Amino acid sequence: MKHEPTCLEVFLTRLAFRLYGKSVYKTFADCLPLDGGERVLDFGCGMGTVAYYVAKKLSRGHLICLDISERWLNACRKTLHSYGNITFLQREYPMLTSESLDVVYCHFVLHDISQGELERIIPALARSLKAGGVLVFREPLNNTDKISIIKSLMKQNRLCHKDSRITDIPIMGNALESVYIKE
Repeated sequence: MKHEPTCLEVFLTRLAFRLYGKSVYKTFADCLPLDGGERVLDFGCGMGTVAYYVAKKLSRGHLICLDISERWLNACRKTLHSYGNITFLQREYPMLTSESLDVVYCHFVLHDISQGELERIIPALARSLKAGGVLVFREPLNNTDKISIIKSLMKQNRLCHKDSRITDIPIMGNALESVYIKE
């Protein structure tokens, strides 16, 4: 798994954020079950493209932006510089307090993680959720083998499938959005 994006990747992500921010990232943020007071984890936050819209919704809540890349976290800090309700963490996988989060979301992240790493990460994400907490992901539909692994690991870790839908994402193609709830 690569850790640091190239300057070109950062530039292209900024460009996509400016051109497609509302149609790609805001639409995903809008599907998250938020009323403003939740404790939320953006797993694999990148430059904060989804977090930008989520932070606006958390008037009484808190957002944790986690990424393995120092370059992405620095870009995320710049994207979210005007918000005070955010913690930034650089880690390979979440080491969070058990049952401390209401919502975890992953936007185009899990497909880039090896099966072995997913077998450590998904249980850690599940443990971090409160009972009734929600895990939401959006992944490219072209990697059905990886999606099957992700779904299986969700089930193994007491995360119950609530809903899924296929969406067509500008410049990214078809994606699967799935919502899981912790039993």
